Amino acid sequence: MHSEIERELHDLMLTAVTQGRHLAEEWLTSGAVPTGSTKNRTLEVLKALSERERLLDIDDATIELMGMQIRQVLNEHRDGIGDQAIAGDVDTTWIEDTKTVELVNLAWRWKKFQTAKQSLDDRIAAIRAVESMIASLD
Repeated sequence: MHSEIERELHDLMLTAVTQGRHLAEEWLTSGAVPTGSTKNRTLEVLKALSERERLLDIDDATIELMGMQIRQVLNEHRDGIGDQAIAGDVDTTWIEDTKTVELVNLAWRWKKFQTAKQSLDDRIAAIRAVESMIASLD
């Protein structure tokens, strides 16, 4: 593999691992407890992220479920703010409740992790596609 591609993959992986670790730390300190049938999977993923492990095993559907859980916790805490936080940015300047700010920040962190993981997955898919194309030309 070309050294420039390796460097780019390293940078993408570092960003995804770092964002994942921050997400796990912030989730666990926020008190947002996963619920329902996905509780065990979410806790398993948070543990893996905090330990910087198995990042490539975390699929888009699991990340999306985590976002839905954050949205639900936020909406239960303050009606409608979870929808806002997941759909876009929420200005926390005038929010006086620190718990709400913490949860809004958790939603922001989730979006950062989701973006980082998708960028990594996209790059890996592109590399595989190019390798496959080159192999078919031989």
